[in-house]
Amino acid sequence: MTRAEKIQSLIDDCLAIIPGGERETYRQIAEYAVELGYTPKPIKTARGISDDLTFTKSKVNRTLLKIRRNKHGRAELVLSFFATPVYSEIFRQGIKEVIEAFGGRYTGCYGCGRCKGKPQGYTYAYPDGKTVFRCGGELIRLPPVETSHLGELKAMMKTQDEFWMSLIAG
Repeated sequence: MTRAEKIQSLIDDCLAIIPGGERETYRQIAEYAVELGYTPKPIKTARGISDDLTFTKSKVNRTLLKIRRNKHGRAELVLSFFATPVYSEIFRQGIKEVIEAFGGRYTGCYGCGRCKGKPQGYTYAYPDGKTVFRCGGELIRLPPVETSHLGELKAMMKTQDEFWMSLIAG
């Protein structure tokens, strides 16, 4: 089996039990990540290896996204997109939900040293003016993604990849 066939098989296995209406949208996301040079790998869990996928690029040593199924069997996209400064409400909502899921804990810079200067991450501004920073090393779980989000999603994936590639280019 060729590398391309293995990759396609991993994607097919991951998407096989995702409801049909969502499957094509997530296929396009997965195939675009591969086009950008990210390799899908099964996610290891306490129960063993799952059909859920993480997309990493060894050249930049980063994970761009994960496609997994939630406890209800619906597809779930977890994405890194901090290099994009402006985005639509679905992405803002994802940041807010991650911040609030942990009661505001796990925010700010963790001091891991990966940023090499100015912290890289997401800033969420509440209507009352309060802003919260979330480390860019953490991927953001998004609300359900639809076909109408594909253009913006792909642009964000490309921007994030270009940002990471610029760091290794010096």
